[in-house]
Order: sequence, then structure tokens, then C-alpha cells
Amino acid sequence: MGIITISRQLGAGATTIAPDVARRLGWECVDKQILEREVEETGIALPYLVHYDERSPKDIGQRNSSYEPERYFAALQRIIESYADRGDVVIVGRGANFILKGRDALHYRLIADMPFRLKRVMELRWVNEKPAREIIAQSDRERAEFIRHYFHEDVNNPEHYHAVINTSMMGIETIIERIVWAARDRWGLAAEPAS
Repeated sequence: MGIITISRQLGAGATTIAPDVARRLGWECVDKQILEREVEETGIALPYLVHYDERSPKDIGQRNSSYEPERYFAALQRIIESYADRGDVVIVGRGANFILKGRDALHYRLIADMPFRLKRVMELRWVNEKPAREIIAQSDRERAEFIRHYFHEDVNNPEHYHAVINTSMMGIETIIERIVWAARDRWGLAAEPAS
């Protein structure tokens, strides 16, 4: 029963890497599905819940009940634990490496240089460079504050991960292969059949 968590900077390639790693291992990749389960568990409507996703309550302000961020976080912990209990899962973001700190899991952080991140965000969000730069800066601030608020840690501290990987230096395909290899080695999994 393997577990991989992938912390990431926006634009570092997690939307390609995480699903591909899961597919090659025959595992489930969990990212936005977490939000869907949180809606079910908390009763908070999706448009409001999205404002809590990977953000500190300080970033949210007084949009709704002050109890909602705590309901969101309690649900997040339960949901990530339930996916981990089932195993054979790649979990993207949301502090999963901190929630699953004591588990037999591999924890990765994906980073990239700014030109690489800008290119990906511009392509995925259909925006020009200036808004892409603003989106990246806001995401970095919000995710760092989320980790600081709920886990009292620094998201950029490499000690929280088995590896911090620069996708702009190594390339996405190489990173996928290395994470898959590490998982197979860690849990004694058979190699993928040749196609």
C-alpha cells in the first residue's frame, strides 16, 4: 500500500506529473476530488469552499462563518487520511505531507524557475505574462500561509520532503520516471509491462 504526496509550486508541472505517476503505478491520483468530498462532508457550497482550499483563514477574511474554515480543515484531514488508509494513491497538495507525516509515504516538492512557471500558467490559464506573474505570486503567498497557519511549518523547508525536484532543470518525463522508480523500489512493486 503505497502513498505519494506531491507539494508543488503553481506552474511546476504537478498537473502533468501526478496523474502520470499514478497511471504508471496503477494508482489513484487525488487532487480536485478532495474538494468534491469536502462539499459532501461539510455542507459548504463549492463556490465558498474553493475560497478555503489551500488558504489560511486570514487570507479569506470574514466572507462567511468563522467556523467554516475549521470545518474545511477538519474535513480535509479526514479525507486525506481516508485516501491514505486505502493506499496506492498520489495526493496533490493541501498539506498532505504534513497530515500523513507518520505514514509510510514518499513526499515530494516540485519547484521550477519563473520562466518555466510563467509559460505553463500562461498556457493553462490562457493569460498573458503580467496576470500569470500575479497569479503565481498570489498562489505562492496563499499556499505558504496555509501551511504556516495550519501546520506551523515552512512549505519551502526541504526537510519536509524526500526530494525537492526542480522540474525546469530535470524535465517532466524524467521526474515521472524517477518518482515511479522510487515507489516501485520502496514498496517492491513490479515494473510496468512493456507496451
